[in-house]
Amino acid sequence: MATDKNALLESITHLELRKHNLLRELEDVNLELGVQRAQYSRLLNNDSFVYRLPNELLTGILINLQRSVRYPLKPGMIPFQVTASHVSRRWRDVVLSTPLLWNTIDFRIRPMNHVQGRILSQLDAYLTRSDTCFLDITLDFHIVDDLSSYFDLLAAHSRRWRRLAIVTRYEQVDDIQNLLKNIPTIGFEHLSLSLGKPQEGSLSPRKPYATISPTILLAGCPSLTFVRLAGLALGNLHPPLTTVTTLHLDGWTRNFMTHDQLKAILEASVSLVNLSLNQLHIHHPRDPLEVIHPVSLPNLQCLRLLGPCSPVSRLLSLMDTPKLLSLSLQDIDTFDSNILPSVQSLSMDRCALDDLEVAHLFRSFPSVEFLSIDESLPDIYYMLRPNLDQPHPWPRLRTISLRALPAIDVHQFCNLVFTLQQIDKSPLAKVYLDRRSRTSLRTKHRLDWLQDQLQVEHCDVTEPWPLGLGYEDAHDLLE
Repeated sequence: MATDKNALLESITHLELRKHNLLRELEDVNLELGVQRAQYSRLLNNDSFVYRLPNELLTGILINLQRSVRYPLKPGMIPFQVTASHVSRRWRDVVLSTPLLWNTIDFRIRPMNHVQGRILSQLDAYLTRSDTCFLDITLDFHIVDDLSSYFDLLAAHSRRWRRLAIVTRYEQVDDIQNLLKNIPTIGFEHLSLSLGKPQEGSLSPRKPYATISPTILLAGCPSLTFVRLAGLALGNLHPPLTTVTTLHLDGWTRNFMTHDQLKAILEASVSLVNLSLNQLHIHHPRDPLEVIHPVSLPNLQCLRLLGPCSPVSRLLSLMDTPKLLSLSLQDIDTFDSNILPSVQSLSMDRCALDDLEVAHLFRSFPSVEFLSIDESLPDIYYMLRPNLDQPHPWPRLRTISLRALPAIDVHQFCNLVFTLQQIDKSPLAKVYLDRRSRTSLRTKHRLDWLQDQLQVEHCDVTEPWPLGLGYEDAHDLLE
C-alpha cells in the first residue's frame, strides 16, 4: 500500500514538472511568435505607400486630420493623437515629436480621475509634448477639491496661452482669481470663465453685481479679443476690455446689474464688434428726472439678447449702434424698439410675439435682408405678405432660414413664397431648411415645388455665434 502511494506521488511530481516545462515552452513560443509577427508587420508597413511618406508630410497629414475631426471628447474616448501613436513605432515617434498635436488640451476632471491623478499627469504630458507651441486649454471641473495643482501647472506656461476656458463650480472663484490676477501673458486671445449655473425658474434678482472693475490679468493682455463671463464670474472676475472685440455676459439670476455698471463695461470696450447679453437684468436709476444717455458703440456689428432679461427696448436704448448689422433674439416675450435702419440680419428663437410686436419688428428694422425664425412665430408668414393696404414690410428680404417648421404652417409659408415671387417680384431667392422643416414640406408635397421656386439649402447644424469666429466655441450658452 505504501509502495503504491510513493509511486503515485513520484508520478504526480514528474507530471507537474513536465507541465511546468511545457507551459514555459509555450510561453517562449508565444513570445517568439509575437516578436516575429511584429517583425512581419513592420516589413509590411515598410512596403506600404503610407510608410514611405517622409516624416514632414506624415506630420502635416496628422495635423490636418486632427483639426478635421475636432469634437468634444466623450468619457472614455481616446484622443486622436493617442490613437495615431498606437499604429506603429514610427508613427508613435512622429506623434510624440510633433508639438502641434498636443497643444489643444481638453479635459473633464471628475472625482475618480482626479483622485487617481490621471488627468493631472496627462495635463503635464500635454504641456511637455507641446514644447513651445501656443496652448488652447479647456478644463471642465466636476470636483470641489483644491484645484491649485492644476493651476500651478498652467501658470508655468502662461506665456504660451492662446485660449483658456474654465468651467467649474462657483466655490472656485477665489482659486481662479489667484491664478489670473497678475499672470504674465503674451499672445492670450480667448478667455471663457463659466462659474456655476444660473438658477432656474423666475427667481427675482436680489442684489447688484459685486464689481465690474478689472480684477484679473492686471499685468496686461494686449492680444485679448474674446471674453466670456458666465455665472459668478460676472461681477467677480473682470479683465481689461480695451482690446476685446467679442464679449459674452451671461447673467446670474441672483444678481442684477445697475445702469452705471453696464455703462462702465460698454465704455471700457472701445473695440467691441460682437456683444451677447444673456439673462441680464438692468436696474435703471430711480430718479425719473435723470437723463440716461446711450453709450456709443461705433464698431458694434452683431448683438445677441437672450431672455429672461430686461425688456429689449430698455437694453437697446442704452446703446448707440450706428453700424449694427445683425441682431439675434432668443427667449424674448415682448418687443419694442426705436428704428435701427442698419440691421440687415434678424434671427429669432423661441420668441412668441403677438401681431402688434411683429409689426414693431417691421417698423424697427426696415432694412432686413436675412431672416431666421423657428416655429414660435407662425403669424409672421401672413404678415409678411404684401397687399393693397400695406406694401411689403421688408422689401430687401433675400434669404429666409426656417427651423422646426410644423406641418400646420406649411400652407402659410408657401403662400408667402408664392406671393413674394410671383406677385410682388421680391428679391427673395434662397431658403435654408433644417431636417424637420424639410420633412414637413415633403409630407405636404410642397418641397419639390419650393425647390422649383427658389434655391433651397440644408441647415441642420446650428450656426456659431458670432459668424466668422474662426474656431469652435464649445461653451457658447453652456447649460
